[in-house]
Amino acid sequence: MRKADRIFGVIGLGLSLWFYLESRKFHYMTDFTPGPGFMPFWVGVILAILSSYLLYDTFRRDPSEEDAKSVLPSRHSLYRVGFIFLMLFGILVIMPLLGFPITVFLFVALILLSLERYSILKSIGYGIAYAAVTWLIFEYFMQMGFPKGFLGI
Repeated sequence: MRKADRIFGVIGLGLSLWFYLESRKFHYMTDFTPGPGFMPFWVGVILAILSSYLLYDTFRRDPSEEDAKSVLPSRHSLYRVGFIFLMLFGILVIMPLLGFPITVFLFVALILLSLERYSILKSIGYGIAYAAVTWLIFEYFMQMGFPKGFLGI
């Protein structure tokens, strides 16, 4: 874990430097309130402090058995992630044709069926429930429009 922590610490320091440099392009204060540069500045400062401590801690602590293990995920895990990305790409292609509720139903049901090994009925049930809840929240209560398919839903 020390190697992964060191990598993340360096990435965190780089991000904190970027936040700081970007925050300098905005005003820190406007009249009597914080301006648009206030939050990115403090996010950068806090991230720099936490990343520096993480780096310090990796050099301070003794190596453990966990440090000898590979940091990268297994091949099977990478296949699962790749499959999910393919499914997300499929959503981009299919959503204009089928509309939001049907596409979300298919995505959730296929993910649960293929990756989580749920039964067909359970996958279909969760897919319907998830599509219905998201439709109710965003389309009905918040009145945000979703892409409509050839069926008009």
